[in-house]
Amino acid sequence: MYLKSYEALEPKDLMHLRTVLAEVCSEMKISIDDAQVQTIGHDLVGLWLSGFRSSEELKVMLKPLA
Repeated sequence: MYLKSYEALEPKDLMHLRTVLAEVCSEMKISIDDAQVQTIGHDLVGLWLSGFRSSEELKVMLKPLA
């Protein structure tokens, strides 16, 4: 099931995205408190709403944006 842009993410979805964000920050060697992380998080949510769900998909799709 794909989310519409006006639908809210469930807590489990947010936890998944938070885990992916932490992994991406670790791979990029940046602190979770870095200003760039807000942009990465925004991009992750956009990818999620576009239908990308797995950690691997999200990371691969995020690389060209980072």
